[in-house]
Parts: sequence; C-alpha cells; structure tokens
Amino acid sequence: MSFLDDWKEWSTAKKAISIIGVCCIGILIIAALGGGLSQDKNTAPANNNNNNNNNNAQANQAKGVQVHIISDGSWSGSIGDAGSQSTYDGDGEKTIDLPDAKSVVSAAIQKKSDDSSQLKVEILKDGKVIKDGSTSGQYGVVTVSTTI
Repeated sequence: MSFLDDWKEWSTAKKAISIIGVCCIGILIIAALGGGLSQDKNTAPANNNNNNNNNNAQANQAKGVQVHIISDGSWSGSIGDAGSQSTYDGDGEKTIDLPDAKSVVSAAIQKKSDDSSQLKVEILKDGKVIKDGSTSGQYGVVTVSTTI
C-alpha cells in the first residue's frame, strides 16, 4: 500500500495535524537558516530615539513586532522567531506581541472549522504590515515568514 492510499483513508483531522506538523518543521528550518543573518548584539547600531519628541500619533502606533490574526472562528498554530516558537489557540481576532523578535519571524495558523470563512495572518513591524497571508479553505492553514 502506498502513502497516497494511506492518505486517502486518513480522517480530515489527522490530515490537518500532519500538514501543521510539516509547516512547523519548515518554519523552524527557515528560522534556523535565517538566524545567521541577524546582527550581533555587540555590533548593532545604537537607537537614539528621544521619547519626549513623540507626538500623539506616534505614541498610539504599535512599536516592535506583532502577529495579527483575523478570523471569524477558532484557530490554533505556532508563532515565533529564530530563537523560539510558541503555540497559540484563539477565537476571532488577536494580536500577539513578539518583543524579543530577532531576524526571521514566522507564523503557521490553522482554522479549526470546515467552513469557507477567511483566516488572515499579518506580521507587523511598528504598526505596518510587512507580510500577510490568508485562506478560506476548510481547516485551511496560513504560513507566513519574513526577515525583520
């Protein structure tokens, strides 16, 4: 019996878990390869921001790296950077801060429903979308990764 014959007999949930596992392994490999691209903490340029000069618009704008998940239903997945990955479960819209993010940030999020609602995942830096992806497939998976 071949793998394709086995695959056809698997349940949808088993297939979905297998796909998430493969995506997470791929993200970890990408993150590990991207880790060599980050600056050494000892040689990174100094940040000379003057907080007293920020206006209200800048103060209200998100700073740093975030992953923004937009969904009408439940979802779960893995989010992180080259240093660490964490698993998350949620329902609806959620923004996850990654204050210690370095080099490559990645997210693999899967819908927990078999409907055609949209799941969108955005990676933001200082409030601006730098990478996004979406799906409306049953138990669909969105995988996004970018160098920050």
